[in-house]
Amino acid sequence: MNKKHIILLSALFSLLFVSAIWQFAEADIYRGIEKLRASLLGSTFNQTTVYDDEGIPMQLYNNKERHYNPLFIAREAQQANLRRLNGEDKQDFVKLTDWLLANMVQTDSTAVVQYHFPFPEYAQSVPWSSALAQAVSISVLLERAAMDRDMQIYDTARRGLYSLQPGKAGLSYAISDSSYWYMEYPAEEPYFVLNGMLSVLLQLHYYYDLTHDPLALDLYEKGLRAVREKLPQYDYFGYSYYDLAGNKAGRHYHQLHIRLLNQLLEIQDDPTLRYYRDRWQKHDSYPVLWQMIFNPRPKRILAFALAFFTLGLMIYLTLVWSTRKAPSDQEDS
Repeated sequence: MNKKHIILLSALFSLLFVSAIWQFAEADIYRGIEKLRASLLGSTFNQTTVYDDEGIPMQLYNNKERHYNPLFIAREAQQANLRRLNGEDKQDFVKLTDWLLANMVQTDSTAVVQYHFPFPEYAQSVPWSSALAQAVSISVLLERAAMDRDMQIYDTARRGLYSLQPGKAGLSYAISDSSYWYMEYPAEEPYFVLNGMLSVLLQLHYYYDLTHDPLALDLYEKGLRAVREKLPQYDYFGYSYYDLAGNKAGRHYHQLHIRLLNQLLEIQDDPTLRYYRDRWQKHDSYPVLWQMIFNPRPKRILAFALAFFTLGLMIYLTLVWSTRKAPSDQEDS
């Protein structure tokens, strides 16, 4: 086999293998790389979860700083609650919800969980709050209140729900009297982050399922109306935008949008949500090379190219070594 054939064969095998892996496990690959980089270098390309000495999750960011992120703590509390309901020890659930309670800033009518590190990408300065972290936090506090039969914790969760109304804690934006947008990153003019909004709606409906509180249902319905109005603006030739500031969703967030729309459709069918769920799911199933042409994102293309060339080089060297070794093996035999 001559050198040209070896190069072509190596490139073909590498392209087929990397394309197949990227098609089905791209998001998992990125998460794995983040964890590996964090363990080896103590830094990340974006962020990953680490733990303090008490077992409270922290986020390690790409500037090597570690911060308590209320959203990730509340989500881990949700997982701990599921384990508790399945008969495991409740200690982790108590510890995580205790942290949320200790970090709730409360008034007579409101209760908000706060971030104590800046997030300049969305112009958030210390302290700031997020409707997404708020919604997940009050859901787990409801579970804690039910477990302990504690009305004080329930009242905190109820004030947290009240805080999601426009004009109460700066977490929501009234598009109209019947249409509200819940802001993952609050601003006078919303960024309209889609995954945060869809996740808040799911938490609001969960709150309503647990309590039958009419305020939770009202906030859910007004938020759903806002999503119906805005959803067409998120479509980018069959792919999705992360927000309405023009940021395209990466594969992880595009697939997250699809999953969140699926979960909302399980609550109630809706033709607008179903249309974009189906459209985005269809385009996500196209071959990754097709996706990179029609939804080009430089970092994604660079990561794919690096994997392709690395594997191609390994295959090439292996084939060269094997073709050179074959004659001497034959003579020895």
